[in-house]
Amino acid sequence: MRIVIVDDDRFMTRILSDNIKAILGDEVEITVYNDPLVAKEKVGSRPVPDIVFMDIEMPGMSGIELTKYARKVFPRGHIVFVTAYTEHALTAWQLHMDGYLLKPVQQEDLKLLFDHIGLLDDTARNIGSKLRIRCFGKFEVFRGEIPIKFSRSKAKELLAYLIAARGSAVTSGELCGILWDDATDIERKKTYLRQYASSLRAGLKAVDAEDVFIHNRDSYSVNIALINCDYYSYLRGNTMTVRYTGEFMSQYSWAEEIGAQLQ
Repeated sequence: MRIVIVDDDRFMTRILSDNIKAILGDEVEITVYNDPLVAKEKVGSRPVPDIVFMDIEMPGMSGIELTKYARKVFPRGHIVFVTAYTEHALTAWQLHMDGYLLKPVQQEDLKLLFDHIGLLDDTARNIGSKLRIRCFGKFEVFRGEIPIKFSRSKAKELLAYLIAARGSAVTSGELCGILWDDATDIERKKTYLRQYASSLRAGLKAVDAEDVFIHNRDSYSVNIALINCDYYSYLRGNTMTVRYTGEFMSQYSWAEEIGAQLQ
């Protein structure tokens, strides 16, 4: 696979190159141009790149101008904007870009991008594999491409609420209020909650993802560093590779408020 990076920021190109190789392996061919005018001379040569990562604001020639030129010399090539700014998202849509990533580019966002445009094979997809969470639409949990089955629906809902909390600790009292409609017999519900937590941990342990779930005395949370989540990527501004469907964890009524905020 041949990849071209056009960016005048050498530090950012090094981060991007390292993350690409971490996903695709060292055999991928990466060419970096720190000068967009040099890139214009070279980018149309054969063989054409499979994908070009393009910074937007560069001295001498903007990434938008260079993209318009690149579209002429290889109209079917994949081009992705990589920028520290969010205001160019509309321009990206108008130019039919294949992606819009914010700096510094995260590995999980790269994997979503490569998968989205069909450049990620099964081997690369499983490198550094994290627990994959889908929040848009119905809430689902995957290990690789396989959906995880939970023995108790409340255990799955417990995980869903902790994902929505984005790593913040949630007390057992708050969780009882979420998982049950009435506020009576809280102590019994806390006993049930501990059972669901145990069931959740067992389900995650079965797919070697037990460390995602954190329980500290009277609070629960998730380790977001071990999670690849469409909701998290969307909040980071990567709206080109992750698109909000209009529904957020649609099977849970408590999630409607978050969905309304996203809308």
